[in-house]
Amino acid sequence: MQEKGVLDIGGDNAVKAFREKNVKDGAPINAGYMVLEPEIFNYLSDDTCVFEQTPLMKLVEEGELMSYVHTGFWQCMDNIREKATLEKLLANGTAPWKKWDRAIPNNPYNE
Repeated sequence: MQEKGVLDIGGDNAVKAFREKNVKDGAPINAGYMVLEPEIFNYLSDDTCVFEQTPLMKLVEEGELMSYVHTGFWQCMDNIREKATLEKLLANGTAPWKKWDRAIPNNPYNE
């Protein structure tokens, strides 16, 4: 079973911990973008430093890591199976991200 990183998030959106979760776990996964201050480089020891371990855990301990929880549609596209799933949603008109009414030129999925 595939494991994913998960964030334990407090009521104030502060990240309290990182951990691995099973895909059946109901917690939100850590699958977003990060906006960092240049001082983040002070937390990196060398090229072997694992960013999700010491640096981010230190920021968690210092109360300096915040989050935003997206509750809308999200699906990763890391492999051919996930790509096919997303293409099928688009092709059959059920893609939750499609908010436009007109066809896109040269799009093989135009309705």
